Amino acid sequence: MKVAMKNITFLILFTLFILPVTAQETSEASGQNNDTQTAFVKNRILTDKFLLSIGLFSPFNKTVLGVDGELNTDITDDIQFDERFQLDGVQNSFTLNFTWRFSKNYSFSADYFSVTTSKTVTLDETIEWDDKTYDVGAEVTGGYEFALYKIFFGRVISRGNKHEFGGGLGVHTIRVRGFIAGEASVNDETASFQRSNVEVTLPLPNIGIWYFWAPYEKWAFTGRIDWLGASVGNFYGNLWGLNPGVNYQAFKNIGFSAEYKYLALKAKVDKESWKGNFEMDFYGPSFKVTANF
Repeated sequence: MKVAMKNITFLILFTLFILPVTAQETSEASGQNNDTQTAFVKNRILTDKFLLSIGLFSPFNKTVLGVDGELNTDITDDIQFDERFQLDGVQNSFTLNFTWRFSKNYSFSADYFSVTTSKTVTLDETIEWDDKTYDVGAEVTGGYEFALYKIFFGRVISRGNKHEFGGGLGVHTIRVRGFIAGEASVNDETASFQRSNVEVTLPLPNIGIWYFWAPYEKWAFTGRIDWLGASVGNFYGNLWGLNPGVNYQAFKNIGFSAEYKYLALKAKVDKESWKGNFEMDFYGPSFKVTANF
């Protein structure tokens, strides 16, 4: 896995920063010839310096969140949050993206989205975790919080009047927290409200590519792919992100878009604060408003 990652990273770096952008130059030359014949106007998604998108992401989520220990506890049995608290389903999430083309061929972008879900159930078996005992028949709330932050530096590989293709390197920072709260006893004392948490924050490198095809001044079709597979300290995981979409430039500086977002993350954690695993799939429609200038 490490060797494959190194080879892929080298290939991306070589393509983005060493090879001359001959395809881009050819496209631009062809575009100049076409401009003498027709007054074609580029879609603003290909030309504007700043793009700021705010949207709603309503993903279906399939989650496996297993915890077998926390700081100062000897518990070793997995607590499968998804099964015990029936957390799968549709969640609404806020998304944010900012892109800055700071030179002709280079850009910087940042992304954010988060999902929080919980459910209250009546336990049909005892849960022991973090020196707390949640007995059969107790009403207990369990859930998780997931947040993703991404920064990305991109390089245009090919550009024309109607398209842009590029790729680059970035970093995903992923934060996952699981929690249980309810009536529990500590050291066999009388039950009272207790809450236990586990949390992990992981900065992970990724590579990605994008493609914009804008055959008309108002309409554009977009696609992005992100991938990572890495072992960092006591963590191992992999991530896939796919985002095909369509954008309509309704006004000079305002556009609307619809995307299908797919994010799949699988990881194993062996840290003092959390020993366990999580698998999270988020997939569904996203609707955004974009300000461009």
